[in-house]
Amino acid sequence: MPSPGKPLSPAELAALERAFSSDPSSGAWRPLTEAYVSMGRFMEAMVVCKKGVKANPADPSPRLLLAEVYGAQGKDRKALDELLDAQRLHPDDVAVNRMAGLLLLKLGEKDAGVAALQKAAAARPDDHETLEALRKWGIAAPQPRPPPPPPRAAPPPPAAPAAAPAPGAPGRAAPPVLAR
Repeated sequence: MPSPGKPLSPAELAALERAFSSDPSSGAWRPLTEAYVSMGRFMEAMVVCKKGVKANPADPSPRLLLAEVYGAQGKDRKALDELLDAQRLHPDDVAVNRMAGLLLLKLGEKDAGVAALQKAAAARPDDHETLEALRKWGIAAPQPRPPPPPPRAAPPPPAAPAAAPAPGAPGRAAPPVLAR
């Protein structure tokens, strides 16, 4: 979690709290959560951040921040639960996979951690944070997938059968007349 440059004044904190209480779906949830964490007010941080998750279900960043709040308290399993939910909802998100991978490795779940970090690296091979995490844990970056082969030309359509000439037309014998 990014650490704020300077602590908020009581007036700034009160302004964030008012903005959040008047509209919990506003963007005030993030700086308010971060302020509460920096002050060690984890319970308030969790409440505010959970409302940020609820107000922004399509955005993985509130879940990432909530996982960071849990992590700041040493609640790694709760953080992992939040990250696994984020992975389920946002399976290709680089930050989600990177953070989940690092936490899984920290918790001793090597195979799952390696897979998550490699998924993050495959999604964005130039992501410096992911590449640094791979180096730190001694994990090889995944090899880029080769480009798909060019499409093959479609085989020519089968030749249409020649149309049979109409009865009695030249080139075709007339049907036999049956004698009675």
